[in-house]
Amino acid sequence: MFNIISLVMSVLALAVSAWGVRRQIGRARADSDLAMTTEVLLTHIRDPEFQRDQRWVLFELASSHSPDQGIDLLPDDAKYRGWNVAFVFEAISIMMRFDIVNSEILTSLAHHRLMRTWEVLKPYIQAGRVRRGSVVFPFFEDAYARARCTDPEAPHRRLGLKQADGSLR
Repeated sequence: MFNIISLVMSVLALAVSAWGVRRQIGRARADSDLAMTTEVLLTHIRDPEFQRDQRWVLFELASSHSPDQGIDLLPDDAKYRGWNVAFVFEAISIMMRFDIVNSEILTSLAHHRLMRTWEVLKPYIQAGRVRRGSVVFPFFEDAYARARCTDPEAPHRRLGLKQADGSLR
């Protein structure tokens, strides 16, 4: 009888320990996600050079340069700006896909810019894919495809965020 009680107590202690470890890992993961998400927002998205380049891509690239040869064969300044913006979105998209950052927060905050940036760069990226014979920026495209199916205000409603007049979003 003593052996059965000892066995039950040991199994119970093991289960409680496993539950505690799982909770600690979950908390550490949440802390890490929040820290990485904040780092991405503060370092990349708020970077003045990135913001200048993104505005240029969104509002001047298409009227200044044909997408026929992709980003690779643009003049150096245009190429740098295009690559800078595309690589930042690719890197963020990789982090989102591998759950390194909080995708819900980033998609909610950057939804419009992610969508618009992909739509402007898409013909340049597709031409680059044809020229290279390989896929370029697949994670950026994936983030765009996922964002198209996402309501960016769903987290606002779920969290009960309010508008200035006090009504719910």
